[in-house]
Amino acid sequence: MKAVRRLHFFGQVTARGSALLYGALLFGVLAIGLGVRLVDLKDPPLDFHASRQLRSAIIARSFYYQFDRQADPDLRQEAIQLGQLEMYEPPILEALVGLTDVAAGQENFWFGRVYNALFWCLGGAALFASARRFFSFWAALTGLAFFLYLPFSVIASRSFQPDPWMVMWILTAIYALLRWSERPESWKWTLLTGLAGAMALLVKIFAAFFLGPIFLVMILAALGWRGLFKRWQPWAMGLLVLLPSLAYYLFLNPQRSSDFFSFWVVSLSELILKTNFYADWLAMIKGLMGLTTFAAALLGVTLAAPRLRALLVGGWAGYTLYGLTFPYQYTTHEYYHLPLMALTALSLMPLLDLGWQRLRLQPLFWRIGALGVVAFASFYGIYVSRSSLVAASYEMEPASWRRVGEAIPAGKPFVALTADYGMRLNYYGWRQASDYWPSSADLNLFALSGNDPLEYDRRFAEMTAGKDYFLVTALSEFEAQPRLKEILTKSYPVSTNGSGFIVFDLTRRLQE
Repeated sequence: MKAVRRLHFFGQVTARGSALLYGALLFGVLAIGLGVRLVDLKDPPLDFHASRQLRSAIIARSFYYQFDRQADPDLRQEAIQLGQLEMYEPPILEALVGLTDVAAGQENFWFGRVYNALFWCLGGAALFASARRFFSFWAALTGLAFFLYLPFSVIASRSFQPDPWMVMWILTAIYALLRWSERPESWKWTLLTGLAGAMALLVKIFAAFFLGPIFLVMILAALGWRGLFKRWQPWAMGLLVLLPSLAYYLFLNPQRSSDFFSFWVVSLSELILKTNFYADWLAMIKGLMGLTTFAAALLGVTLAAPRLRALLVGGWAGYTLYGLTFPYQYTTHEYYHLPLMALTALSLMPLLDLGWQRLRLQPLFWRIGALGVVAFASFYGIYVSRSSLVAASYEMEPASWRRVGEAIPAGKPFVALTADYGMRLNYYGWRQASDYWPSSADLNLFALSGNDPLEYDRRFAEMTAGKDYFLVTALSEFEAQPRLKEILTKSYPVSTNGSGFIVFDLTRRLQE
């Protein structure tokens, strides 16, 4: 029997040979994406938004000591106490890392990196599977390479925080939703879509900004307004998605949710009325991937097939709504834009597909040349990512912060002017301040939210009441706030100091 042959990018090959080649290429792209994220794996998690990563590491450490029956009781108590931080979302990833630490027999924060690197690549596989329902293999693979190898994607997606895992669940939910839209009567895909969406929102509630509009437009595209009220599937899907998160945020953690909404949304909402907010937003996008890529992605939406266009319009609407709801974070926190990497990759694929279709008509030399360009662009992204990770070394930081922790007597209350809201001191120094003196960035944020300017003397008296020490590690901030420096240096003796830190004794006053 003759082997079935099909038209391949390189000419005529057997169907089996084509499948093997495609499978090997896909596996290779994903494996390289995973590998580059594991470069410099054990370097302290200070390379990208240290306060956010350290928060997760501290919570994971507390889970490790809770789960480890062999741990020293005093150390367990201290780790649990230091892990009592405000919970922004259910600490599912942190608990998973804590359990993995127990299985490994020791605490390793970098398990969080490994998990998120793996999750991002699994999300890439879901992205590729979604794209293959509309595009050629080569267009989908090129879009996947963009998603995996963009330097910002590499560095941010391996960080120890819930966002990369959230993106994986968003992409999984989108794939399941696409499959459901092809068979709206299917309860299998209804349940899978609902469960994936529920996990996305439970991992981080902000996934709702993307999945909400996407689900709405895709359901309407599949059923129409009339069909929406004739089937149980979309309603069951919506309940599955929403109930777990509603239970957590409204019933188990209502106060934290209310405070977060009041400060970060309501008090900062006026920022969207200022033109510099939109300029800063575009500047953020430019720094992450370039405005040309951004414009090409928007153009790709106009060229997409109707069903995919509906999905993309929903995604871009969600991205815009997300930014208008959290204007401050959108211009200061890069990781808020992590879902944009997936949205951009999928939006570029209509253009990529047109290009690859055109290339099939070209001589073999030019087809190979096109593959060379894509390979070079991917290699360059990998090279830049690896270079950035290797160039930044934080191996000396843990020992430095341990010395700071040792300089503060255990059990004594203190105030701190320090980086990352005290997370480095907490994680490496095993000390937690009773309160933290605001930095210049914090003071600017308070002003933007409508608070009155800081009255140094009154605030100092309130914050230091009943405290024994005042720790300063952010020396540049200390210099930038001369009134605070004057109060401390003229009124209180130095208890101890070292390389990069000063401890003032608040229990004694200098002679006037």
